This record gives sequence, structure tokens and C-alpha cells, in this order.
Amino acid sequence: MKKTTLLLCFLFVFSLLVSGCNTSSTSETALQKQVQVDKNYLFALRTANNFLIAWLNRDASKGSELLTDHVKKSVSPEDLTMFFSGLSNPHHQGFEIIGHENAGENAVTFHVWLYEYYSGDTPEPEKRPEPYTIEVSKVDENTWLVNNLPK
Repeated sequence: MKKTTLLLCFLFVFSLLVSGCNTSSTSETALQKQVQVDKNYLFALRTANNFLIAWLNRDASKGSELLTDHVKKSVSPEDLTMFFSGLSNPHHQGFEIIGHENAGENAVTFHVWLYEYYSGDTPEPEKRPEPYTIEVSKVDENTWLVNNLPK
């Protein structure tokens, strides 16, 4: 009786492990299928990363260099500076880029989250809000610029 119970337990645990492994490989395949990595995607991603690093470091000068003329003309210099520098509290704390959509051959839209932290505050955990988007547009063969602010 003990041997039968042990054998059944072993088979049950083994089947759970095997089915769990199959599920993870399926989701990995789905994730890999979504992103076509080519030269344009890499240049657009680099621009989005550098732009968000400028936001994180509160570097309005560097961030402004990565904006199209369209954005610079549509946003006042004060609002642009405020976007990058923010307030003294909360602080720009981090960002995530998760996912993208090709918006034509010369544009990529990235889904981003911008995180801020209030000094002296211990917030309760909460669900992440909907992402912002950043559209990055091709200017020339090796230059991509941000075509909108994510707020």
C-alpha cells in the first residue's frame, strides 16, 4: 500500500513538473515571435533608452537633443524643462520599456512606464497603471528622434 501511494505521488508530481515546463517554453516562443530585431528597431530602442535616461537623470539638455522639431515647437520651453527636471519631490526613480509596435517603416512606438518616488514616503504596493507611449521616428539612415513626450 505504501509503495503504491509513493508511486502515485511521484507520478503526480512528475506530471506537474513536465506540464509546467511545456507551458514556459510555449510562452517564451510567443515572446520571441513578437519582436523583429533589425537595424531600425535597434536605433529606435537606443534613442528611447537614451531619452528616458535623460529623464531619469533630469538632464533637459541631453533629452531635448533627442526630440524632433515637431515636439520642440509644440511644447513650451518651460514645460519641456519641467518634464525633465520634475519637482524636488517626487524624484524620477526608474523606467521600463516593455513592448513596441511598428508604426510604419520609419517609426516605432514603445510602451513605457515612468516611476517616481516620494522621499520619506512608504507607499502601499499598487498595480502598475497603463503605460505611456513614446513614438520614435527615423530622421536619416542612422538617426532616430522622439516624436512625443510620454506624459
